[in-house]
Amino acid sequence: MTKNHLTVNGVDLAYLDEGKGDPVILLHGFPDSSHLWRHQIPALVGRGFRVIVPDLRGFGDSGKPQEAEAYTMQTIVNDVVALSLRLGIQRAHVVGHDWGAAIAWMYAFLTPRRVDHLVTLSVGHPGVFASQSIEQRAASWYMLFYQFPGVSEELLRRNGWRLFKEIIGREGDHDRYIRDLARPGALTAALNWYRANRSPAAELAGPRAFPPVYAPTLGIWSSQDRSLLEEGMAGSGKFVKGPWHYERIDGVGHYIPIEAPDQLNKLLLGFLGTERAAEPERRPRRRL
Repeated sequence: MTKNHLTVNGVDLAYLDEGKGDPVILLHGFPDSSHLWRHQIPALVGRGFRVIVPDLRGFGDSGKPQEAEAYTMQTIVNDVVALSLRLGIQRAHVVGHDWGAAIAWMYAFLTPRRVDHLVTLSVGHPGVFASQSIEQRAASWYMLFYQFPGVSEELLRRNGWRLFKEIIGREGDHDRYIRDLARPGALTAALNWYRANRSPAAELAGPRAFPPVYAPTLGIWSSQDRSLLEEGMAGSGKFVKGPWHYERIDGVGHYIPIEAPDQLNKLLLGFLGTERAAEPERRPRRRL
């Protein structure tokens, strides 16, 4: 599969565009790239979907601005909107994992008419995360560690990336992650996702109100996820006005698309194209 490139929202985005039919946008998280979805792309294309898979800004072969403010969730949602418009897509199924799930949630409630079905893996609705338990805070301790520019980078790289390897473990594409993050500017760009969106200052700002999600939504969580507890995904249904479905995959770690590709593909193909929610009421357009 050959990557294409477009400049959108001031950044070069690399992306895959495979197949024909109803579009599906797949959004990866940290520290991944479009490579995360290699098992889902052929399964979806084989069932008649058009699959668009970007390397989100800061990752893979896309541009890597070095300023933390370039990575706010709203900015990245704008990237996805701009890319889809450039590709002639008005409405799509949206699937996200990890940070990609957080972006997918936000994309769904900020641009409800652009989302057909929503699937989020591992990361629940941001409204749940805003009131997380002490157990969840302990599990996501690394988010605080990533807040220190220069210091985090130095410690993660030291002794052959020893600390990074301890944090990631043997999950996902662990060897590939180090090769990708060793590119010039790549580690700072990746950590800036946390610095822009999970900083102590953002915590002090307190919880915010979120519009509801109207799209039929499938939330998927895996029982061996060391960083994200079940509470985040299981509690997300209260933010969804469309049909809500929750699936738990047992015995699988955080990187569901790689660790349980057959189970995930079955869930995706069984869910996409099912019933649609009622159209959201019209209201003034939100500025992104």
